[in-house]
Amino acid sequence: MKPEFHLEAFEERKETMIKWGVEVRGVENSQRVIGDNASKAITELLSAYLHKKRKIDEGMQLNHTWFKSEKVSEKLPEFENKTNIVVKMIGLERLCERLSYGIPKPVEKTKEALMLFEGLETEIKELMR
Repeated sequence: MKPEFHLEAFEERKETMIKWGVEVRGVENSQRVIGDNASKAITELLSAYLHKKRKIDEGMQLNHTWFKSEKVSEKLPEFENKTNIVVKMIGLERLCERLSYGIPKPVEKTKEALMLFEGLETEIKELMR
């Protein structure tokens, strides 16, 4: 897939989280909206970056579920700040899975997912420049 398609998917998921989840429903009522979208959105952004830098070909598709395990590093090419980004993405994926399923979690967990998302977004966009 071309980088622009990944960026479009990223923006769509981000808009769902921020506009619908945070602004309309409020963070305290958006555990599942944020849990269902944050990790998937960041995976799209990382995909766009890796395609843009020609680290992966257009046929390669990253999957957010890969980030449940540290073994994801073996599937990814080398890129700047890889270890730091992968560790944060693993944390985000695991947190998002807990938010998406089961009983309501403390609102601090939803806020933590948003903070991880925002930090990763900033870091990956910096690399894209």
